[in-house]
Amino acid sequence: MESILLDLRKERCPMALLLAKRHAAEVFQEETQQDHQLVIQVVDKSSKHDIVKYLRNQGYTVDCQASPEHFTLTVFNKESSYDA
Repeated sequence: MESILLDLRKERCPMALLLAKRHAAEVFQEETQQDHQLVIQVVDKSSKHDIVKYLRNQGYTVDCQASPEHFTLTVFNKESSYDA
């Protein structure tokens, strides 16, 4: 599974959410890219909450990990499973 990194650590909402929406749509739009995963890094707790809420409402699977420096959100396509 190929990972695509989106570093939003310098962005805050609403820009972080808008960029996450755009990149998720681009990463998962083509059938050949369904086995990709999008890894998003954010520092703002509000941005993390908004991005996770939006992506889950769109049917994506989102795994959240916290570190002292930032949050890492791993987004899996609607049809895939992160067990693969």
